[in-house]
Amino acid sequence: MTDPAPLLEGFRRNARLNSFFLDELTDVDLALSDGQGGMTVAQMLSHMGASRGGWLAEMSPEFVASTVAITGDTPLWQWHTTDRAAIRAMLDAGDEAAVQAVQAHLDSGEPFADPRGVGTFPSNPALFLLYMIVHDANHRGQIVALLRQTGATPERLDRLEEQWDLWRT
Repeated sequence: MTDPAPLLEGFRRNARLNSFFLDELTDVDLALSDGQGGMTVAQMLSHMGASRGGWLAEMSPEFVASTVAITGDTPLWQWHTTDRAAIRAMLDAGDEAAVQAVQAHLDSGEPFADPRGVGTFPSNPALFLLYMIVHDANHRGQIVALLRQTGATPERLDRLEEQWDLWRT
């Protein structure tokens, strides 16, 4: 197994990007949607956080408790909120649970469970973190596109582009 440290650091940087976005978005932004039935910005951010727990519930359920504690009776894949603090808590809890699960599976050499046969990163559990980075980048791109379509100023969009600086620091 190659050293997972760069991927773990990349995942931490991804968390900083998510936090940056959450800080930059207004309450009006959180309510934006494409008007075609797509998720609102708040739903996308909620989904980004809850998806970690959703996957872990299938692959490594012993690490899902911190995310389930936030959703309460709502199933992870259905959870969303407009509460910025709850979104942040879910992103943080999901990130921590994902790192713990990946580290435990790397240490044990055991692959993630795959009860539905969907391919749960059998070649290397650390690829789950990369999957989440790409997943989050997709949704951040959708958010920027919605902001652009709804008239965000060039200055505001430039500010969001500064997220790339977080990858290089």
